[in-house]
Amino acid sequence: MIKDSKLKVIAVGNDLYGDDGIGNAVLRVLEQMPEMKEVELIDGATDALGLIDHFSDTDHVIIVDAAHMGEKPGTVKVFSKEEVKLQIEMDHLSVHGISLAETFDIAQAVDSLPEKITIIGIEPQNIGISQNLSAVVMQSIPEVVSNIITLTQLNNSLSGGNYA
Repeated sequence: MIKDSKLKVIAVGNDLYGDDGIGNAVLRVLEQMPEMKEVELIDGATDALGLIDHFSDTDHVIIVDAAHMGEKPGTVKVFSKEEVKLQIEMDHLSVHGISLAETFDIAQAVDSLPEKITIIGIEPQNIGISQNLSAVVMQSIPEVVSNIITLTQLNNSLSGGNYA
């Protein structure tokens, strides 16, 4: 299967569950940035299996998600799909019903797994029913955005300028 050389950023989570909405908060910031105009920004909601639909026609997907990593709330970590698979199988990294590891396995089985997947996990403080992000998680947004811009620039140089 021939894939277009493009980058997608997918936010996973639910805005109604406090810090689980961090992905969408990051998307709202990215939408305002001119340097992200060529990057497809997607609200993946809480449907881990639905992510597979967004994996086609791309070389690199960045997933932004609240993730239980056993860290201090607001901690940001960047993982490859291989690293996340190990973390999820051991620690159930994702706060959603089906793990990202299972999603990746299914995508691979149906030949839809992008060549590169990067997951940016943010340790939540509160995932109870709430419409607000906690202050500590909200403060992590600039770091997440910075990581995405760095990944975009790196991929842009490696792909010969096909991204933002």
